Amino acid sequence: MIINLNKNDLDLIKELTEKFPNVFLSYSIKNDFENNPYTNYLIYLLNDKVVGFLNYYEIYERMEIVNFNVLDQFQNKHIGSYLLDELMKIATSKKIKNITLEVRIDNEKAIYLYKKYDFVEVGIRKNYYNGIDGILMECEMIKMDDIYILGIESSCDETSFSIVKNGTIEISTVISSQIDIHKKFGGVVPEIASRAHIKNITYVLDECLKKANMKMDDITAIAVTYGPGLIGSLLVGVECAKTLAFLYNKPLIPVHHISGHIYANNLVKRLEFPLIALVISGGHTELILMDKDYSFKKLGGTLDDAVGECYDKVGRVIGVEYPGGPVIDKLASLGKHTYDLPIPLDDDSYNFSFSGLKSAVINLAHNEEQRGNKINKENLACSFQDVVIKVLTKKTMRALKEYNVNNLILAGGVAANHGIREKFKELCEENNINYTFPSIKYSTDNAAMIASSGYYAYLDNRFSDLTLNPISSVELK
Repeated sequence: MIINLNKNDLDLIKELTEKFPNVFLSYSIKNDFENNPYTNYLIYLLNDKVVGFLNYYEIYERMEIVNFNVLDQFQNKHIGSYLLDELMKIATSKKIKNITLEVRIDNEKAIYLYKKYDFVEVGIRKNYYNGIDGILMECEMIKMDDIYILGIESSCDETSFSIVKNGTIEISTVISSQIDIHKKFGGVVPEIASRAHIKNITYVLDECLKKANMKMDDITAIAVTYGPGLIGSLLVGVECAKTLAFLYNKPLIPVHHISGHIYANNLVKRLEFPLIALVISGGHTELILMDKDYSFKKLGGTLDDAVGECYDKVGRVIGVEYPGGPVIDKLASLGKHTYDLPIPLDDDSYNFSFSGLKSAVINLAHNEEQRGNKINKENLACSFQDVVIKVLTKKTMRALKEYNVNNLILAGGVAANHGIREKFKELCEENNINYTFPSIKYSTDNAAMIASSGYYAYLDNRFSDLTLNPISSVELK
């Protein structure tokens, strides 16, 4: 979580500086605020601990990064990127013209990070750091070629709008979830979902624009999920996108839902090619090879149930509420692998099958009940998840080796699963594979991923006219 502190937060500032003196070095933020009306702090909290901060001055239309620190043990966890992302959002919403900073000439890691955010060297300050030169860098925020994509996502039970700048900087995202509506039915009811989209969609759009401090005139193009998904839900989003494109004379970009999940990782770290994407969600389990932006080669996919669907159905069998996936993940961390379950489709292909595993869990639960034995939910969840992890990791790691690819990304709602993430992290580090996982907020359906994907579709001239229609089942191309 990131907190933006200003001079009105003196009580919290006092608490933080007293509690975490090692983070804030040897100076007092309280004194900084009292003596400098232009100072601000972005504080990164992880499990109620301050692990990093970014101190910046805001003077009229300019910003200056003054201090930027992430604790050593939390390096290489994208925390610096998260803080810079937040600063970029603030700068964009306030129409800041440029951001400046100084960095030691020998701090290669920091210089590399700043360059990823379009900072360029504009000067050298000799002996600036006790005999070591400093590089003066600047990021020009207001450019004629900045592209703002308005993303719309309504493929299932989330109504979401987002504005993303240049494919990587999320300006604002608003999501209206229907989980509480569908929970009592044990799954998504398509007709109820589409009616909720109709009810919510204009309110979510207005809130997204207000949050970004932008108008439709500021938007470059509109990207919308056209498939796959629930046809009624998709129709609401597509019709909204077509209406906005017509009214405001904006280009219309059709986005495949799976490409959105893949590009959710782009909001964390710029995609590096070639890469293999493992897409795991309620409706999809696919291995995708990419050698450049918007080049998708499907290596394999599920022949029946998707892995997320299997999680939800297993959750129903053992008596947990919808959605079952997050609950099973939590239960699995508390249990042991004591139940014997088959590894599904354990072959040399890159296809997956989870219907047999689901049936095995159902049969096991039924047989135990017939014998008068009580199912241990934690142990069954652990046994089930271990089997899922084994087949996902085995085929994915083999694909990386066979195609000589050194970059892996996870995508989709099941990419939020802690057990799956940890096992892939372990295997990638053992095999020197670069890996990126989407932030939890970008794992499930959201419009930021659609806007990010839409940016690269925009660069590739993938536009549609107003005859665009939703498609419930469509291959990623």
